[in-house]
Amino acid sequence: MKYIIRFSFFIIMLQTTYSQNPDVGAVSFCNNKVVATHKGVLEKIIKKSDSNILVCAHRAYHKNSPENSLKSIQDAIEANIDIAEIDIRTTKDSVLVLMHDDYIDRTTTGKGLLKDYTYSQLQKFNLKINDSVTSHKIRKLSEILALVKDKIILNLDLKDIEPLSFYMLLKEYEMEHKVISFIWNKETIKELIKIDSSYAVLPLSANKSEMELNLERYQSPLQHFTEESYTLENMIWAYKNGVKVFVNSLWDEDIDFNNGNTHSLDSLLVLRPAIIQTDHPTLMIDYLKKKGLHD
Repeated sequence: MKYIIRFSFFIIMLQTTYSQNPDVGAVSFCNNKVVATHKGVLEKIIKKSDSNILVCAHRAYHKNSPENSLKSIQDAIEANIDIAEIDIRTTKDSVLVLMHDDYIDRTTTGKGLLKDYTYSQLQKFNLKINDSVTSHKIRKLSEILALVKDKIILNLDLKDIEPLSFYMLLKEYEMEHKVISFIWNKETIKELIKIDSSYAVLPLSANKSEMELNLERYQSPLQHFTEESYTLENMIWAYKNGVKVFVNSLWDEDIDFNNGNTHSLDSLLVLRPAIIQTDHPTLMIDYLKKKGLHD
């Protein structure tokens, strides 16, 4: 009941906002003007998030396979997950590969900085799930692009890349407008936007000033809100301005959710983000379906 009351209040606030600002269109979870001006992955996300909360699998679907492995992406595709997030770094010989940490110690049988190894040298090591060694290897981004085309949306978390080389690889696979990218480094965002102003960046917006700056700077309507910026007031601002909000349900929320306690998760869902990222994507989709928030 509390969930329904809060959600109803949010809708009333949105209706009030839109009635006072008729130029932004009818009350909807999708601003029709924004849909008309975006193509590729952005148009797909905007349209789908009109009636769904999209689910992003953190470091791909790694329930039964190592994080950031090719198999974890194959599993995400087979499970019909909306988006798979993977982390991209560069080897010593300039090959773009999947790896979250700068050191390979936690996730492989090797040790040291990834950037100190060539791709060939990295193939000597196996990926791990926690402390269990698997037969899986570190994979190239190019292999993933060839695998996923038109099967799943990729959220490429760009940890350590050279923007032009990265973009040209996407272009080689005709994927430059079929992926989105969370990018912590603001200089990397600037370089990518110089190359392609319509690239689907997902900038971090930790406060109102960053929200407004990202709206002004980038054509992409995507913004990654934080625990601090994910508020009712800011979500009303997001809907008014056609911003599609990405939030995490990682760590405490995910632990509670996996243990059957949905209170923390419900507090996120009530503000209706466009995308929610989780370590339990299939469980999340099932829960959203029960609430009518996912097809």
